[in-house]
Amino acid sequence: MPAAAEVKFKDVPADHWAAKSVYNLVKLGITNGYPDGTFRGSKNITRYETAIFLSKLAEKMGAGDASQIKQDLEAIKNDIAALKKTGKPPAVYGSVEMNSMFTNILATKGVSGKGPIVNYRLKTGIEKELNESASIKLNIDTMDAGFYGGVRDLAKDMIDWEGKLKLNPVDLGVLGDILFAPVEVKFTAGPGIVQHFDLTGIATSEDGICYLRPKTGVMVSSKLGALSVSGSYLISNFDRDNSGKVNTNYGALTLGWAVRNLMVELNGGFYAKNPNSGGPRDSKIRINLSSEINQKVSANASLSISGSEKRSWLAEAGVSLSNFIEGANIMVKATKIGSDFIPADLLVEELGETGFDVFMRPLENSTANIDYEFSQILTDKLAFKSKGAWRLTPDFGYGPDKQKSRQTIQAGFSYLPAQDINIDAYYRTNQDPTIGETTDLSAISIYYRF
Repeated sequence: MPAAAEVKFKDVPADHWAAKSVYNLVKLGITNGYPDGTFRGSKNITRYETAIFLSKLAEKMGAGDASQIKQDLEAIKNDIAALKKTGKPPAVYGSVEMNSMFTNILATKGVSGKGPIVNYRLKTGIEKELNESASIKLNIDTMDAGFYGGVRDLAKDMIDWEGKLKLNPVDLGVLGDILFAPVEVKFTAGPGIVQHFDLTGIATSEDGICYLRPKTGVMVSSKLGALSVSGSYLISNFDRDNSGKVNTNYGALTLGWAVRNLMVELNGGFYAKNPNSGGPRDSKIRINLSSEINQKVSANASLSISGSEKRSWLAEAGVSLSNFIEGANIMVKATKIGSDFIPADLLVEELGETGFDVFMRPLENSTANIDYEFSQILTDKLAFKSKGAWRLTPDFGYGPDKQKSRQTIQAGFSYLPAQDINIDAYYRTNQDPTIGETTDLSAISIYYRF
């Protein structure tokens, strides 16, 4: 074998999860691998080989002074015991947002009413690290229940929790031999996507916005060489009858591969509603491409297919420019959705599969959509922001005779008086030509993070 510093085993690439430890042993002179240039990490070790490894390791550690090693081990043991007693206190975090809205000050076309709306949103949680491999998190989110017309149940809608566990490949036996990274397991319990409906009747641009909350289920992720792998199984109980019976099953597998500045993701998923009673089913395949072309330009494109016909497809493309002019950033995306992309009998269960516009309203079947977001930093505390969404027919038509047409544009300023406080003021117009309605909304929002 060549000198220890030059050893590179054929079966231990640099990105293998155990590579650092293996080559540390080589540098210490404890192992040189096999004559054919392999390490054979999954091969069983004999008692003779174990004796040689431990003997060489003891020599490197200076095992001649056994009493000193015993004292060091006892000191480490006491330190660990002390850490376990004190522990790390749970971390409390969250945010509070307060909005004051004034509707239809300038708009008059087709307006059914006007007036002020006040609401708040509290998001808070507590996280506890049990050890370096496990943690648990509990969250509360009031969403639209704070004077906003929403009625939310605390236990069913506002609370969600998350548990994380990191498994060392060594502990997984044969399975661990093919993994290049720890296995991360995440358990979640929550309401999933929650949609707001405007009960005031005067803030139509707010109607349909969604809050992205954790779904209930388990997600597992790891790496196979250069390939990132993740799988999930999620469940839903939309009738909320407290029976515990699962209404809808959802499973997905995602493979990711990075090639230089290009990231490729392939995702396959399925939905099954009331599968034991022959309920509707649906499956989708999605491919995502994203790339950081340079420091200022990034782009992405995706294609989702749920059937052989184009009316069951969804295509999206977007580009982002960062600091293209001093302090200016812009994002533009276009999405086209077939008329049958989400089956009619799974519209509720697959909420969010089409994606969202910049106002967090879900996109719809049989539409073409164009969205943008723009920001310009004016000073270290003040920025101008604008965003807009156009919902068009599949042939990119817009007007009173074009079904589902909609246009929403917003512009305003964001002020940062302190590190954890934002004050936003903006004006928004919303036009629905199919019903001849144009509304507006002026708002002042205060956002505090803790």
